[in-house]
Amino acid sequence: LKTSIAGIALDCCVYNASGPRTGTAAALCKIANSASGGVLAKSATCLEQRGNPLPRTWVSPEASLNSEGLPNSGIDYYISSENIMNAMMMNTTSSDTKKQQIAKPYMISISGKTLEDNVEMIKKVLNSTSSLSQIACLELNLACPNVIGKPIIAYDFDQMETVLKTVANIPNIQKLKLGVKLPPYFDD
Repeated sequence: LKTSIAGIALDCCVYNASGPRTGTAAALCKIANSASGGVLAKSATCLEQRGNPLPRTWVSPEASLNSEGLPNSGIDYYISSENIMNAMMMNTTSSDTKKQQIAKPYMISISGKTLEDNVEMIKKVLNSTSSLSQIACLELNLACPNVIGKPIIAYDFDQMETVLKTVANIPNIQKLKLGVKLPPYFDD
């Protein structure tokens, strides 16, 4: 089922969520070589971080839960042209040294610890002309509930409005397609 989101063509309407298995170029390459419509990288912070203490996952035959705490390699890793190229490399069994790039959208996700962190990362993407041409869009993660001591921004509508207005006023933001990751909203 082909579709498009914000003018980004997807050969399949399903693609991965940013999560535990999206943190490395090798993991993203597996997604790129799947039937996924696009490739969404791990939510990045300004700097590399380890995440919550172990154990942070629970698995049973029926379900799994995680509270990873955003372990990631930092924004520079996910916008590096070399890492994007490695993530989007076609797996082949031949000895051909000229590997082909997969023509799927590569998307990044950010989840700064502060509004200033998010603005800094967005500006970094906008100022990185080589990676900007390789990045189809940016997901602003306002939903991450898995960081100890960090409230979910999207549950505070006043704070979310401030974030969105600030991001909308970043110079040249229109050069970047932007999506917002929201949490589920449950009625009491």
